[in-house]
Amino acid sequence: MKKVKIIASIMIFLSFVFSGSIVFFLTIKHIESDSKKNLVIAEHVYDSVYNQLIKPIMVAKTMAYDTFLQEKLHLETSQSENKMADIMSAYLRELKTKLDYSSAFVISEQTKRYYTPNGIAKVVNPQKVPYDIWYQIFIDTKKEYDLDTDRDQANEYRWTVFVNTQVKDENKKLLGVCGVGVIMDEIQELFKNLEQEFDIKINLIDTEGLVQVDTNAANIENAYISAAIQDKAGSDTFTYKRRGFNGVRMVRFMEDLDWYLVVQGTLEHAEFGQKLILILIPVFLLTLAIFFISLKIWTRKDSIIHSDDSLEDPVTGLPNRNYFKEAYGEMGIFTTTRYKTMAFFDIDNFENSKSSQNGNEILKNTTLIVKRLIQDKGQILRWEKDSFMALLEINPDETQQYFNEICAELKSKLDIKISVGVIDINLSDTIKVNYYRAVQACYSAKESGGNGVKYNEPK
Repeated sequence: MKKVKIIASIMIFLSFVFSGSIVFFLTIKHIESDSKKNLVIAEHVYDSVYNQLIKPIMVAKTMAYDTFLQEKLHLETSQSENKMADIMSAYLRELKTKLDYSSAFVISEQTKRYYTPNGIAKVVNPQKVPYDIWYQIFIDTKKEYDLDTDRDQANEYRWTVFVNTQVKDENKKLLGVCGVGVIMDEIQELFKNLEQEFDIKINLIDTEGLVQVDTNAANIENAYISAAIQDKAGSDTFTYKRRGFNGVRMVRFMEDLDWYLVVQGTLEHAEFGQKLILILIPVFLLTLAIFFISLKIWTRKDSIIHSDDSLEDPVTGLPNRNYFKEAYGEMGIFTTTRYKTMAFFDIDNFENSKSSQNGNEILKNTTLIVKRLIQDKGQILRWEKDSFMALLEINPDETQQYFNEICAELKSKLDIKISVGVIDINLSDTIKVNYYRAVQACYSAKESGGNGVKYNEPK
């Protein structure tokens, strides 16, 4: 009896191997064909998206090098405001009309005037207007240009992809920022046509996984595709990742945009399942026998946690920005009334400090002093690089007192200076608006010489 069981088990096992081999040889070529086809589609999508967005980049860079524009910004204060408005609006109107862009703009670093084809739209004020903070952030990056998805205040707040370019003279002096805007509808129309033609899903995401372009406007600047960032795609070729039974994700970094192109689709070998069922009928008993083993293996695989979901900063041990996103979502609102105050601070002249001290040690020691003085009055997060955020359960006056003490102790013990921005948390505003107000206060502290605390009063 025992021998019969052994023989039966061997026969069932061999039947399973034989049927599996048949399935393998029937489908391997089809799978390879699917993979090649999907990569060809992805390359076609890449070319189409690149051609759509490289044109406004080239136009914006051409504007920045235009000697006429540089000359007018140099001589801006020698002309009346109305005269300058007429000159710049005519220049931008001609550009917009000839090249058919939804918007074109120039911002003067000297006067902060925001010139459009219709005149001066406003005076940019990053210190007081939350929606203007992008200007200061872009200037601080030192990048020649960047792409920014935002709502165009001069065009009925429609979603627009702006190409911002720094304008500098021959001596590398900053004269301002210029650029053009591509209305999101035009890019969405391209994406929609490609998605319908090839039965795929297309997204452009930034380097943190935040969606910048999607045919569904609700996902723009709101949804994340973090898994695509983990694919670690380069700029030369697409990564190719299987998703589930017949899904596939292809990712490629678009270096000129500083964004990732994500193309998601399906494989066309659905008949694989039907063939597998028909072939495995003779070995149904074996399938039942190995079911629980397979279930255990796959359950174990599904329970694997990818190495470091990055919810904790490895240097300081603090929760980090990813933790904040998981807990609250940067585009949402606070779901708790626990915290009354937000403080945003970073280390003054951190790059210079690193040249004489160990950068990680500076961050660790700064964290230890802040945690010791704040104690249990709130939560501290490392935001990025040398910047931190604190959510506190105390009022702004007490917060300013604590951070004044922190500034003094850091200066005396570590010879480190920090700039701190403090705000009341306004629960009726989005988290992003609260964050921008705190960043503005921090920049204000820096402009006042650093090593201090600035309070941004609620409007």
